[in-house]
Amino acid sequence: MAVALTMGITSCSDDEIVKSPLDSTSITEGTKTVSTLSFNWTPVNGATQYAYELSDPNGTVVLGGTTSTTSILATGLKVNTTYTLNVWSYAAVTGDKTTSPITTLQATTNDVVQLDKPQATWEQTSAGIVLTWPAVEHADYYEITYGEGEGQTTLTTTANSITISGLSVGDHSVIIQAITEDENYSNSITFEFTVTRSKIEVWRTDGDYYSEALDKTFKCQIVGYDDGSFRIDGIYGSTDVLDFYVDTESVIEGVPEVVFTNAYSAQAPYYNFHAGDYNIRLYYQRGTGYTGWENGNSNKGELWFYIYLYDKDNNYLGGGYDDVTWDTGAAGLTVDDIVGDYTEVTNCLDMTYDWATWTKVIDKESDVKIEKVDDSTISIYNFYGMEDTFTARVDFDLRKITIDVKDNWLGYYTFCQYGAPDTPVVGTIENDGSITISNWTIYYALYGYTYVYTGATSVLTKK
Repeated sequence: MAVALTMGITSCSDDEIVKSPLDSTSITEGTKTVSTLSFNWTPVNGATQYAYELSDPNGTVVLGGTTSTTSILATGLKVNTTYTLNVWSYAAVTGDKTTSPITTLQATTNDVVQLDKPQATWEQTSAGIVLTWPAVEHADYYEITYGEGEGQTTLTTTANSITISGLSVGDHSVIIQAITEDENYSNSITFEFTVTRSKIEVWRTDGDYYSEALDKTFKCQIVGYDDGSFRIDGIYGSTDVLDFYVDTESVIEGVPEVVFTNAYSAQAPYYNFHAGDYNIRLYYQRGTGYTGWENGNSNKGELWFYIYLYDKDNNYLGGGYDDVTWDTGAAGLTVDDIVGDYTEVTNCLDMTYDWATWTKVIDKESDVKIEKVDDSTISIYNFYGMEDTFTARVDFDLRKITIDVKDNWLGYYTFCQYGAPDTPVVGTIENDGSITISNWTIYYALYGYTYVYTGATSVLTKK
């Protein structure tokens, strides 16, 4: 028994090492995104490596391992989700330390942030409808959609302004959305609004307004608009007007009829208009020839229509034709006036200089030659200094040139209206003889990419 007792109380040898745990580390959260979390912890004296485990809310370990560093980056995580990180230290086997206690920290990935809505304003210019909005932080680009059905068009831009050309007169719905390619953000909600495309006055000429019912002539003005419509200002010496368009599909003995559009009341075939001290009841029935338009342009023309004339008290004064004539004595614009050598000055943003970024082109000069093809067609050589030839049709009344879409421009590109690869570019012949060509682009169809940004403007001045 003594022997047994003696063995039971035998103490450890003086050479056996008593080990103590390593100190705990301290974890801090670093930068994070919607799918990543980063962590750092303080070094532990005596630690040879660190072990870690990152668990999701269900306790499933999504990342674990050992490292000799004091940081980790976790990727591929879920959005707006809280994860738990455990970190502990290992000591050398031969040392006097053992594994440290576990240190724990929770961290949550970011939630996706929606981009601000681009609040746009608009104005009409000679180049078209110009849309402008404040730049949206973190937006990579913007999508602009307008039109309906098969006519709907979507444009993209990295700037905060764009010009829409080619719209018909009237109201048009426009939608703008800020787009991001950053996973930390989502596209904005759409900003929807309506723009109103008004017709633009192209020319105005003094004329004579003759009333057969009164056998009297009044001074008036004839106005031409860019949508092909017209107006008579100052009918019967008043401030009242007659708006109309020429019905080219209803031609009587070679003369097209005229349709008036601003009657204050109507009961077909009679249409009523105010005319200062008088009231006009205009007779119009398509195909009867009671209205007519002959050779009308900015320099010369004639317009007639049959009316019944009343005074303000609605007393009948008589009937007959009202006849409007104008003649400036000028020969009118012809192709021969347009042909010649020009200096072109262009301002635009161009990516053909540097494929990685837009280059701001300021007052780039090119020598351009315009030649006659026929009485209403011209060729334009060396536009933008590209040593190629375009074909354009001239509308002398509207003082417009329509440049055909040019495929295989320089072998690769398409010359067209910005945002509309199938739409011709339209230029304006100014009163001083210069030609302004706006909103054109260099389009690369193979990749669907635009190399000249919206707002490009070229002015051709004859030498």
